[in-house]
Amino acid sequence: MNDDMSRARSTYGDGGPEARVKPLLSVASLLRQALQGAVYPLSAEQLGRIARENAAPAEVLTLLGALPRGEFRSLEAVEFALEGDAQEQARASQPSPRESRSES
Repeated sequence: MNDDMSRARSTYGDGGPEARVKPLLSVASLLRQALQGAVYPLSAEQLGRIARENAAPAEVLTLLGALPRGEFRSLEAVEFALEGDAQEQARASQPSPRESRSES
């Protein structure tokens, strides 16, 4: 076995640099970072502006853009509204019991 091959194997055998990529951040963590420095209450539009100023990823900006109108008194209120929206979308994407019975 030549030295080049053993060097290549030892460099990449442990997964190399790709294996050391930091884990993906949760949406809640991204949301916290995006809204860092926010002083509540804030409207959905104001939340989006703050997130853009904090260089939030597109995923977070999309979520904030889907918030209902009104004021949010805290980060927890924003998370609660987003959680409710996600549950609504999940319910809407599932077939109703009648639909699934008629397909059988």
